[in-house]
Amino acid sequence: METTVQLTLPEDFSTLCTIYQINPATLIQAFINQVSLPCFYSNPTGNDRWATYFFLNFLDVEEEAYEVNRELEEHYLRIFNIRLLQLLDQDKEGTNAENAGRKIMAQWLKAVLAERAKYITDNL
Repeated sequence: METTVQLTLPEDFSTLCTIYQINPATLIQAFINQVSLPCFYSNPTGNDRWATYFFLNFLDVEEEAYEVNRELEEHYLRIFNIRLLQLLDQDKEGTNAENAGRKIMAQWLKAVLAERAKYITDNL
């Protein structure tokens, strides 16, 4: 999925990008590419987990601003954690765990979209 986003770049960020000759869009894209629960959980010692930590912290701090079905979240996170722990015991590199995590995330997304569609259609 591609989208066009307008951002206000803070001075500190712009200054660092200029000093290091980094295109802000390149850095932001690299950050976004690393936000992944499957990668986060399947590689617990990886050093590319910071973007996902930021995402999880954002959810923790801003949770009141977003409507999330907590029952679905708890259900799929439980499935996610159980399955990934099983696979990580078998596959130390985490490849199978990461792929399984993506499949569970796809199921979770379908459940969320179905729940939202049900809310819309039930109120017509």
